[in-house]
Amino acid sequence: MVRFSNGVPQAIWYSQHANGQAFTYPTVTKHSDNLRPIAYSSKGSHANYAIPGKHDHTIPNLNLPAGVLEDDTDQGTLWDPLLSAWFYHFEADSNDFTALGEGTPTEWLMFKGRWGDEKYPNSDPRQRELFGQTKFSSGPTGPADKQLNRKEVCPENGLICIVRRILVPRSEEGVMVTS
Repeated sequence: MVRFSNGVPQAIWYSQHANGQAFTYPTVTKHSDNLRPIAYSSKGSHANYAIPGKHDHTIPNLNLPAGVLEDDTDQGTLWDPLLSAWFYHFEADSNDFTALGEGTPTEWLMFKGRWGDEKYPNSDPRQRELFGQTKFSSGPTGPADKQLNRKEVCPENGLICIVRRILVPRSEEGVMVTS
């Protein structure tokens, strides 16, 4: 989600498992057009991140140097979402979506279920769990459940909204890199 003020992007939200991360718009890496932010999709999960690499998600809002529950991202193949995108206007007061194009469907935006795979059972040898967080959880809910009318770029979920001004990757050795 990108938060705009007077038509100018101010902040961006990258959704991940139990929460996510927010950054000022100038902070994140952009495509060569220097306008569109890049998101790094996690291998095998629904999470997306501002930087490539390993991302611990054992404890929401805390990317530890090493973790039991980690997502892996990399540069991968660049995919341009504008090549297959539908566009909508969202009216926050009424929670209505209006399609901005002939034949653009809107029904799927109100889907109340979960997208993607079901959570692996704890008996599955691939499943890991720590502090109630699991490696393979059920997919996320759809757009209608994402608090699109929120005041901040972060969802209103009782957690503090930290809008970061720096990208801090981890090194391969698991040590935080600060430059």
